[in-house]
Formats: sequence, structure tokens, C-alpha cells
Amino acid sequence: MTGKITLITPPDIYENSNTSILFVNLQETEQDLISRWLTEYKLNVDYNFYVYNGENNVSWFLWAIGCCQYKFIDMDNSNEITQALSGYILGKNNFYYKTSNENLASIYSYISNRRVLKVEHFLEQAVND
Repeated sequence: MTGKITLITPPDIYENSNTSILFVNLQETEQDLISRWLTEYKLNVDYNFYVYNGENNVSWFLWAIGCCQYKFIDMDNSNEITQALSGYILGKNNFYYKTSNENLASIYSYISNRRVLKVEHFLEQAVND
């Protein structure tokens, strides 16, 4: 059996029993890496992928944070909304983050120890958990 991925973006909501993963502020290169990773890694269950890229829909974003079991944010690609909510975001359970800024990483480490260097590392953690 091959797993199916359902892609959900604001303002849509899709509720079912599948594991849900939220991606926040992905750069184009990260989107490509995820696509390549998915072609190499054979999923055996269905997943919901929620994607938030700075749309002006804070209520949807907060809802997605609450409903998704695993979350990833590229802090280097933050916008006004995600920057304002960064402390809240990093304090949430299973919220992984990536940043290349070592100064910010040292500050974020007081809130969260779930820093990953690549989005693929996050995917491996989420899928194999």
C-alpha cells in the first residue's frame, strides 16, 4: 500500500484521522527537497500536509498549529505574523524549526531544543515517530 498526501492551504480545513503535518514559511528550495524526499521515501500511510506561507489568516494558522501532530517552521523565512508569534510557536509540542542564524538559534534554544538543520531531518522524525 502506498500512502496518499492531502495538501491543505488557507482557508481550507480538512479533518480526518490521518497524521497531519504543518509546514510554515517554506522556501522554494525546501519545497523541492520535500518533493524529492517523498519520491525516495515510500509512505505506507496517508498524511495531511498543511502549508502556511504568510497568508493573512491568523485564525487558520493557529487552528493548524493546534490540529497538526508535527510542525516545521523555517525561521529564516519568517513574516510579520510568524515573527510576532515565534515564542508561542517554538513553545508548542512537536514544533521543529530551522535557522541558519547561530545567534538566533542560541536564543531559540532557551524555548525549544527541536532545531533541525534540514527539512529532511524533520520529515524523518515525523514519519518515523
